[in-house]
Amino acid sequence: MLADAKGLVAVISPHLDDAVFSCGDLLAHTANATVVTVCTGLPDDPMRLTDWDRNCGFASASEAMAERLQENRRALAILGCDGQELGLRDSQYVSDWQPHMEPLRQTLIDVLQALQPQRVVMPLGLFHDDHVRVSNTLLSLIEAFPAREWLAYEDIPYRARARLVEERLFEIRARGVYVHRGPAPARSQQKVEAVLAYRSQLAGFGRRPDDLARPEGYWALALNEEAK
Repeated sequence: MLADAKGLVAVISPHLDDAVFSCGDLLAHTANATVVTVCTGLPDDPMRLTDWDRNCGFASASEAMAERLQENRRALAILGCDGQELGLRDSQYVSDWQPHMEPLRQTLIDVLQALQPQRVVMPLGLFHDDHVRVSNTLLSLIEAFPAREWLAYEDIPYRARARLVEERLFEIRARGVYVHRGPAPARSQQKVEAVLAYRSQLAGFGRRPDDLARPEGYWALALNEEAK
């Protein structure tokens, strides 16, 4: 069962909504969970205004990140889980992410060593550059943390795009990682309420993504077939 972990469950979230959008039902049914959000830092120019931040109703990156952090904290409180913010930057604030790849890897190693979770729940890595980077980095760490259970969640709303999940599963299997479908947790009213905490993000989408109405999707990951 997805929610039967007796130790800590660490859910890795590229942005300040991904864990709740994609794993809110799981979090609602998990007694001991920490959401680790990667992209919570400001650009070099905090007054910079990107198209996405403008669409969400903000006047600057500083204003956007301050409100998004509060939205995320409110959502996690509704779900009864802890949160950690890693302070790396969203790709909309970075012209070249390559110099940030090693800090991303080391920061994820540090947080997993500090938390010592029984289970790591990570993005499958769909569509968005940040999602793919975080997912690929975590895939490269499975061997370094062999005693952990590893699950990948289907990134909402990107999983709704045609064949994206199938293509990503093919890529992951090509890396030598065995992937097996896991069960979906029971639906939770807490997730519905937590999603509504992200008012700015929902404004950016224009409406609540239809994909949020579908059951969450999970895939068990292992480096050998016997571990499935």
